Amino acid sequence: MSTLSIFDAAREAPDAVALIDADRELTFRDAARLCEPLTAALLSARPRALALTPRADTDSLLWLYAALASGTPVLTLHPRAPAAEQHALLQLAGASEVPVPTGTAFAATSLPRVADETAAVFIPTSGSTGTPRLVELSRRAVCASAQASAQNLGWLAEDRWLICLPLAHTGGLSIVIRSLLARRTVLLFEPGPDGTLSRLAELSRLAARATLISVVPSVLSALLDAGFVATPALRAVLLGGAGCPPALARRAHRAGLPLLTSYGLTETASQVVTRRYRERFEPLPERDGVVSSGHALAGVELCTRGELIAIRCASLLSGYLGDERPALDHEGWLTTTDRGWLGDDGELYVRGRSDDVIVSGGENIDPLEVEAALSTLPGVKAVCVFGTPSERFGEVVTALLVTSDPALADAAGLTELLKDSLARHKWPRRTLITESLPLTSSGKVDRRACRALYEARLPDARRA
Repeated sequence: MSTLSIFDAAREAPDAVALIDADRELTFRDAARLCEPLTAALLSARPRALALTPRADTDSLLWLYAALASGTPVLTLHPRAPAAEQHALLQLAGASEVPVPTGTAFAATSLPRVADETAAVFIPTSGSTGTPRLVELSRRAVCASAQASAQNLGWLAEDRWLICLPLAHTGGLSIVIRSLLARRTVLLFEPGPDGTLSRLAELSRLAARATLISVVPSVLSALLDAGFVATPALRAVLLGGAGCPPALARRAHRAGLPLLTSYGLTETASQVVTRRYRERFEPLPERDGVVSSGHALAGVELCTRGELIAIRCASLLSGYLGDERPALDHEGWLTTTDRGWLGDDGELYVRGRSDDVIVSGGENIDPLEVEAALSTLPGVKAVCVFGTPSERFGEVVTALLVTSDPALADAAGLTELLKDSLARHKWPRRTLITESLPLTSSGKVDRRACRALYEARLPDARRA
């Protein structure tokens, strides 16, 4: 079985291309040579974890390869996360910044054997508590996830997987790990400061060189708007990060895209449910306005507990760092906060989250964090934040405000006031001022009633 070592990859497939970054290609032999001083520095420093704010570039991938080879867990930090949040996560993981390579002599044969249960990555994920949690994924878990994906998709010798998902999340990181284990190529696309949608022309050009692509619905929709046409070499477009709108599913089918919807969590080291590869050109099943996410991958068990989706598989998390409560029940099941049901053929339909986390363009956004930032603005008396449907992003952040400042009804102006306290993807795109917020019988803000009030006032606001 292939390993997570770039040095093993270099021995097994020295001339195979590991990565393509702009016009630069590195073979596995090239990558291993460049990783030698980085790996030596990690073995010398022996950090508890390596803190990375990874970009889709050669430097980030080399550090990821070196960490995996040396057995150093990686803490992934989102580049748009506020400094205070990043500091808190660094403290929780006990992570250190990248050490300075010293040119120390290094022999790949001297690498220590790393146990399968050793942590591979610590990845932040938003929950309903207002504070990001750190998911610990073992080396066993990330390898199991890659193997389950491979059993569905298979691998061809000429495969090139395009990365246009953040490497700070499992969606992007899992592509690096899958390709490393398979000794296949990754194509790197860095969105830049204005996001993916601002570089669609470049993304389209790279997609024309790829055989596999992973995107979120907003990006797929924008690519189709820009006239993207699948090349004969494109084997699959994997769609995740948010539910696939029925209109987008039908549009992709008409365009002849080999579309595979999927469902997964940070806690499952990426997708655990994906449409069967052989069905990629068929119309996507739809039920009660929800598009099928596909079937459980090999080794994945699914069930529903009430409305909640529960999962048992080898790629599940080891736990939440710093939280002594078990993440799994006594039988090894993870009960998610996602609502859904299983179809007659075992396909999964995901209706949405039962908690209040907003999933917008593949990003998990905690409404409590946005509410806290809005509450600091002059004139704001009360606020409730929630997601409302969007054809482009799945959901967008929406704020219902009780305020004496009518200017806050302008979402564009509001973002100017929040740019120093919230990451861009957390800014409200829709706002509505009201005289009071709906309350529950116990006096708490009723988030569902707030959402219903907004949609009753502005029922056609689905364009963002």
